[in-house]
Amino acid sequence: MLAAVVLLASCANNDVVEQQGPKALRVKATVLQRSSHTITRSFTGTLEGEKQADIYARIAEAVEKVRVHEGTHVTEGQVILQLDRSGPTSNYRNAESLYRNAEKNHQKMEYLYKEGAISESQYDAARTEYEVTRTSFEAAAQLVEVRSPITGVVTSLNVAVGDYLHLGQKLATIAALDRLRVTFGVNARDVAGIKEGDTVIVSCSAVAASVPGLVTSVARSADPETRAFDVEVRLDNNQLSLHPGMFVRVSIVLDRFEDVIVVPHAAVVELDNKQTAFVVNGDLAHKRIVTVAAEIEAGVVIADGLQVGDTLVTLGQTYLDDGFMVEITALENNDR
Repeated sequence: MLAAVVLLASCANNDVVEQQGPKALRVKATVLQRSSHTITRSFTGTLEGEKQADIYARIAEAVEKVRVHEGTHVTEGQVILQLDRSGPTSNYRNAESLYRNAEKNHQKMEYLYKEGAISESQYDAARTEYEVTRTSFEAAAQLVEVRSPITGVVTSLNVAVGDYLHLGQKLATIAALDRLRVTFGVNARDVAGIKEGDTVIVSCSAVAASVPGLVTSVARSADPETRAFDVEVRLDNNQLSLHPGMFVRVSIVLDRFEDVIVVPHAAVVELDNKQTAFVVNGDLAHKRIVTVAAEIEAGVVIADGLQVGDTLVTLGQTYLDDGFMVEITALENNDR
């Protein structure tokens, strides 16, 4: 009798175990929806004038006067430096003396010619001498009166009063303000997403300015020293708020993903050398082989294998296999 009771109790316990079944794994999940994403990178550089002129010494003389400073706005032809006119290499004083004498003689001979007192050949000789000496004087003046070749702003000034120049010494740089440019280096990964004609945003925190720019050139080969590809951007500076020499940040859109499914990086795992995700249907997890289009900061862009409305496992997927029973403890928003 006792044996029968024990046997019945044992059978009853087995029935209880079978009724409990396998224990569900606790996971977190999200319901998939579509979204759009823009991939932007920022690069830094220093502004230059699109039209820019470097000025060099053409004679070795002392600096007598400096008429500008860095940041001065100048017009084309404006004198920015004056060198010693009486210096040994300028020839200014001698050229001026010859020119003034020839000018007086030309005026006198012109009057006499009109009065019929001298021949045409005599007048032509005086006029030729005048024109030759005038040209020589103007050339001498250009050497000692250093002028700006363009209208713009002085971005660098490398001399001071009293400095004795040497031939070929860089004196100053003048840059136009209406159009500027900036060149910066881009790594091999990002340069593939940049092409001529792309629109960018150039910003400068120093003056709280932000203006559009245009990519005008992309290097086809990397700099052998920096291993970076040079990209040049040009921009209109209509408000003249930016100046050559300013440090700026250039923001470029490298790629756009419109109306795509993006999932967390960790939601995709590699099983049997295949990219895999798990979706929940009822209380069971189902394995999905997925195709990844790209990896972005927001997550993984899925090209195939998942669809809008799927309940995707986002935490706990590393312990799953196809058909495992799951319990969703948190359902997150898929707002990537």
